[in-house]
Amino acid sequence: MSEMRQAIFYSMLNKYSLQVISFISIAILARLLTPEEVGVFAVATSLAFVATSLRTFGVGEYLVRERSIDRQKVKTVVGVMVIMSWTLGLIFMVASPWIGDFYGQPDLGDLICIIAVPFFVAPFSTIPFSLLARSMKFDSILKIELAGCLVRNGVSIGLVLYDFSYYGLAWGTLAGVLMEFAMITLYRPAEMSWIPSFRNLGKVFSAGMQISLSNLFLLSSQNSNDLILGRLSTMNNVGIYSRGLGLILFLNDVVVKAVGPVALPHLAKVKREGGDVAEAYLNAVGLVGAVALPLFAVVSLSSLAMITALFGDQWAFSAQLSSILAIWIMFQSMHCFAKQALLTAGQERLFLVKELQSLVVKVGFIVAAVPYGLTWVAWAVALSGLIDFLVVSYLLKLALDIRFWPMLKHFFPNMLVAAACWTVLRLAGMVIPLDQMNAWLSLLITGALMVPVWLVSLRLTGNSLWPFVVSVFQHLGDKVRGSRG
Repeated sequence: MSEMRQAIFYSMLNKYSLQVISFISIAILARLLTPEEVGVFAVATSLAFVATSLRTFGVGEYLVRERSIDRQKVKTVVGVMVIMSWTLGLIFMVASPWIGDFYGQPDLGDLICIIAVPFFVAPFSTIPFSLLARSMKFDSILKIELAGCLVRNGVSIGLVLYDFSYYGLAWGTLAGVLMEFAMITLYRPAEMSWIPSFRNLGKVFSAGMQISLSNLFLLSSQNSNDLILGRLSTMNNVGIYSRGLGLILFLNDVVVKAVGPVALPHLAKVKREGGDVAEAYLNAVGLVGAVALPLFAVVSLSSLAMITALFGDQWAFSAQLSSILAIWIMFQSMHCFAKQALLTAGQERLFLVKELQSLVVKVGFIVAAVPYGLTWVAWAVALSGLIDFLVVSYLLKLALDIRFWPMLKHFFPNMLVAAACWTVLRLAGMVIPLDQMNAWLSLLITGALMVPVWLVSLRLTGNSLWPFVVSVFQHLGDKVRGSRG
């Protein structure tokens, strides 16, 4: 197995394992917690995620992209992270009472104090992860993150069962981080140093500044839903919206995030070896889109069955939001590796522009839509996704000379496959009352119908994913024949 195939295999195994465990945990917790409890914790974690962009200060991307690194460079990066992460951790703890007052939730301040503890561990866990990714050692990353995920979800469920409510989720998050830190000491790369250096910080600060600001805008945009709804609406609405969005993000993670960790190291390697980064990018997003676009076209029609089957009837209204947000994620999936492509091209400034416009547009639309209800908020986010797609397309033209109409032609087979899946399911819904039957039976019928439609559509459109599908079936056939022989 080549290094690239092995990296993708372990990355996929890692992400899918984590997604399965986390989703089972979410399904259990959705039946134990009220929408308001989920909403309070969602606001706390959203604030922490936004701060994470400044905490890491782009050091992960810096270490992966550097042509050569040595122990002294790593010590300097550790020094930068100690300064940023520990300062933010202290700020969070000091500001926690005011944050609780701002949202009218005193418990929110206590949650933030618990969630801020990992900030003091981050320099000695984030950097080893980046070094392992640079070396394409995704098998080690798998073991570390799997252990953390099991502890985090196990502790969370256990404490919620003992009536710790959202405090159980916070303590579970902390326990998972501490387990990852313990595991990473066993798989620490040789270049990693526990001793920070505060000399020659300028280069790392200058390289990390634009990436860090871009990540700040990115995470602010991603978490703006919870933060704005928590202030302008109710925590109950935060929980309802968070669950609808959570289904979409989970499915997106299943499709995209499995390959995502490999994307930046791979594109960086293509560039170092003199390859065509634009072609590699289009091939990557094309393959992902052949799964993502049809999947979310189906989700837009079957979200009610998915939500009620997985989370329970109390979350039924979230299904309406999922149907709309499926449109938003379809736009996002067509440029799912834009960040990695822009960073590989050395265009940190364009990445910064991308995330700033995304934040401004999305926040503006959400604030305008909040008075009209959650459905309008979801449509506002979907519209921001369209604008984001157009802006990113333009920036990729500037960075990699990827022209808009040839790019759309590259995506066209995926659009045809998605349209075929949506049309067939829509027609089937007119004959079979899928939304009125048992949710699990509805999903079983939908899956049994959609998989053949998807495969036939891939074949008829000459989709670039089809040869990979054929090779998988051939491999499985060889395995079956071998076992019989």
